[in-house]
This record gives sequence, C-alpha cells and structure tokens, in this order.
Amino acid sequence: MPRAAEPVVLVASSEFILKSSPVRRTLEQRLIDDLKFALRRENLDCSRVEKEAARFVVFGPKQTDLATAICRNVFGVAYAAAAVLLTNPTLDDVIETVVEFARREISAGKSFAIRAHRSTPTALSRHDVEVKGGSMVLIALKDRGVRVDLGDPDVTLHVDLVGSDAYVYCNKLVGPGGLPLSAQWKMLAVLDSGPLSVLAALAMMRRGCVVEFFVPVSNTVAHLFAESQLALARRVSRLVTRPNYKAFVLEIDELFKERHAANAERRLLRAMAIKFAMENRFKGIIFGDVSGHLSSLGSYAGLSPLPIFYPLLALEQEDLSDLWRLAGLESRELSLEDGSEGGFILSEAEMRPLLDEFPLSSVREVQL
Repeated sequence: MPRAAEPVVLVASSEFILKSSPVRRTLEQRLIDDLKFALRRENLDCSRVEKEAARFVVFGPKQTDLATAICRNVFGVAYAAAAVLLTNPTLDDVIETVVEFARREISAGKSFAIRAHRSTPTALSRHDVEVKGGSMVLIALKDRGVRVDLGDPDVTLHVDLVGSDAYVYCNKLVGPGGLPLSAQWKMLAVLDSGPLSVLAALAMMRRGCVVEFFVPVSNTVAHLFAESQLALARRVSRLVTRPNYKAFVLEIDELFKERHAANAERRLLRAMAIKFAMENRFKGIIFGDVSGHLSSLGSYAGLSPLPIFYPLLALEQEDLSDLWRLAGLESRELSLEDGSEGGFILSEAEMRPLLDEFPLSSVREVQL
C-alpha cells in the first residue's frame, strides 16, 4: 500500500442536502460534535473531523474498524466506512490500494465490482480506476477464481475521488439516518409499553429530538420491574451523544395500591407524565401505541398545550423491525400487543383529578 495511505473513517450524512444553507451548516456542525463525543466516550479519540465534499472524514481514530462501528450509530449518519485516504495519488497508487482491499475482502469464487465516484474535479479518471482496477484484481486473485459482476456483486470496492485525493473503502455500515440530536425538540417518552416505548423514542430521535424517559417501576408488576425497565432505557442511552443522559423514575406500587379498574394504571401514569413534562419544560410527550381508536388517543390532548406524539401508529412490521435492529432488540422481544390502550374514551374532566393528585416529588432522577 502506498506510504501516503492514511486510515480514516468516512461518514455520509443523511438528509442535510434538503435543508437551506444556514440550516445545513448548523446540522453539519452538530453531526461533527456528535461524532467526536461518541468516539471520546469509548476512549477512541480522533485528531479531527472535517467535511470533505459531501462526506465527513474522521482523522486519526484508534482502531479504525471499531471507530466505524461507533460512528454508524450516530443519528444523522447514513453510513460509515473504514477507509484509506491517499493524498495526491497516482493511478497506480489507487490501483495498488484497491488490490490490497480485494485481497482482504474477496474470498474464493466470489464476484466483485469497483465503483469510482468523483465529488469534485480531479485529474484521475473514474473509468480508468474501474477498468484497470478490475483487471489488476482479476490478475492478483486469479488463484481464487473471482469474477466481475457489475449487476449484483458479492463485494463492492469503492473509490471516491475528491480533488487531488482518493478514498478507498469496501464495507458500508448503515446508520440510523435522520437528523443529529438536538436539531429539534427535547421530548419525554413514557416507558409504559415495553420495547415499543423504546422504538417510539428512537423514531423521534431520528427526527432530531433529544428524548428522555419517564420510567414507571414496580416490585409486583412483572413488565415494570426496575431492572428490566432501566435496561430498556439504557438501550437508548448508548445512542445518545450527550453527557449526563438521565431518566425519571416513578415507583408506582404505593400509588396504585387502591386502584383496580381496567386501564386505570396506564391512564394515571400518562397523566402523571404529562404533568411532569409540563413542569420540566419538555416540548412534547411520546407514547408507544401501535394501534387504538383516534378518539381514545386524543383524550389526552386537552390536558396541556404540549403536543402528544404516537410515532409508531400505522407503521408496517418492516418499519418496526428497522427500529428494533437499531435498538439491538431481539425479535422475540417485539410484540405488537404491547402499547395499545384498547378502545376506552377518557374525558378531560375525568383525567384532571388524576393530574391534581400527582406529587412531582415522587419522581427521582437517575443517570443512564
């Protein structure tokens, strides 16, 4: 590999191109800050992160593959790739690097393609990189019986040509996409629907919202045991690129010991969460329902000026599966039965007494 080759992480953003120039610059800086924070938290500090054409380049990361895996979990990232930066390379330098990647990535009998992209004017030809690169890979790996397949290759080798430089990489790790955190509101998610509450929080985080959890816990209700509830909240905390990420815990056994009516507990919890969100200046509240009558879901709307979001409503199974993969959940943990309140309708007049009796001092803050 050429002496000038430098290991880097190449990061592609998700939706920034759709924004105006001032907004785009703000989002880009937030993404840079988030990438640095995510790496620093795992003791993988980098020397710098720079925007290069339509990509972000992480320079000087320790353990490039691990750094790539960390970057791919940052909101706003479309994909991340462990790459090699060639500074002022000749065509032979680029081809030599492509062949080294091929030796490492293409096993016997597999097909491959080389895709060269040009982000800015450059002296190197995309066509030459692809054609000569393919020929040299076939020669170098002739004992493995590899073949070119431009339609559906087993392995794709990428070369991005940017000015006088070139980036060579192979595996793209798909990120969560969306917008960087803090691009939008700070919101409160109610962790009363098991894993579905986590998916609802992630859906809003993908839209740039910082989401904290209102966490009911119980010593008697199995799905609200403190250990399991906080474990669910921590699945989100690993994706939050902010220090001091916290949740708000409410122990419900004493509060609920006199209540036995169907759905009363959930109605009370949500009333409490709304009041807590109002008092603590959250900009919205999130519920994890995946189904329900609109008249029932709208029964909370009159309690406060806060908008109430049901981001999982009407999502297909495939959409939910994408979110649980992001959360690192097992498929068996995803149940569409959780999170639905059924068909009851609760008036504002019935809900307000529940709000009035809720003591905010019952909520304690915990670091995740």
